[in-house]
Amino acid sequence: MTAPISSTERIAHKRLFLPALGLAVFSVWLITVTFELLLIDIANSFHVQVGTAGLVAAVGSISGIVAGLLLSFLSVRFSHKLFLLIGLSFTCLAAIGFFLAPNFGFLLAANIGVGTGIALVSAMAYSLIGEFYPIKKRGKAIGWMVAASTGAFAIGAPIIGIIANMGTWRATMIWFSLPITLVSLVLAFLVIPKESLEHQICQKEPFFAGCKQVFSNKSATASLFANMFAVAEGSIAFYSVSFFINQFATSISMGSIVILVGSVLSAAGGAVAGLFVNRVGRKSLGSLTGLTAALLTLTFTFMPSFGLSWGLNALRFWFAGMSSTALGSLVIEQVPKFRSTMTSINVTFVNLGMLTASLAAGVALNIYNYQTLALILGGLGVAGTVIWVSLVKDPCKVQKHIALN
Repeated sequence: MTAPISSTERIAHKRLFLPALGLAVFSVWLITVTFELLLIDIANSFHVQVGTAGLVAAVGSISGIVAGLLLSFLSVRFSHKLFLLIGLSFTCLAAIGFFLAPNFGFLLAANIGVGTGIALVSAMAYSLIGEFYPIKKRGKAIGWMVAASTGAFAIGAPIIGIIANMGTWRATMIWFSLPITLVSLVLAFLVIPKESLEHQICQKEPFFAGCKQVFSNKSATASLFANMFAVAEGSIAFYSVSFFINQFATSISMGSIVILVGSVLSAAGGAVAGLFVNRVGRKSLGSLTGLTAALLTLTFTFMPSFGLSWGLNALRFWFAGMSSTALGSLVIEQVPKFRSTMTSINVTFVNLGMLTASLAAGVALNIYNYQTLALILGGLGVAGTVIWVSLVKDPCKVQKHIALN
């Protein structure tokens, strides 16, 4: 018979719950940080073009799409904690694979673990927040998840830059990404509860009941497409450092500063948005900040000086962080009964957005230029905002209106 958990242990677990989720989200993005900062070096080490090297992200997106689709019905029946731990394990294997990669093909294969890890951990982190946090506190918790993912860039970029200067990009995998992910794996195993009462009720539903509910809801489906386009627009950050190096001949050290400043602003924007998203409204906040981020993407690559271009790019990070919190907060409220299905399908659409951006980059950078890429991705961001404004509803406001009448 299992011994009952003391009140002290419950308090400790409650206090560590959000940090454990945050560290998990933080750790799965560290390999992506390496690619954003050292994309040109990685391309040179395998003797491929930068646009071709960027297609590594496409492999990760495809694996994320597959993982999200599987999660959309498996997460109804099985523990969310289990999938979170599996996602962290995939990230550990990916870090080892990147370190050992003898050729570009092996590197592509290793990125399956990156995409799968991000998909599983992101979806389950949002699902767990929806299960264990009351609605008034979910926005703030999601803001911290946005801060954790962008914090991987803010904290990771300078550390990765130092390690890379001392060795190579491979060293960042074994000395930074792998240890952090292992610590996260242990903490998540010890702290995160296995399942909630809400999840136990959903386990009695048919496997595909959640998917049917999501796609029969026009607002839920529209929110998925809006988020997909927003993520595609946000992928310009992946190419911003290589743009500054190519356009203004900046150094890798300067590139790490670009990532650091942008990521700090994005994390701060996400956290700040979480503090007043309930007051302003998820939809209103997402509309304003999403459109602003898209317009800044359309303009920053056309600036004549590094200072002006970087300034607009940094400002875009702030609004993108705020937009991520608003979008994430509204997405998880669309189909409350099947929240894990909704977040899993959302991960699929997020990866579709990253895949779209990766394919656009492969064409634009190999045939045209960075300005063409910015126009494509910025245009997708504007399209996403139009969908968000015209088709997405806030279920919380609808329920409040019904209650008042």
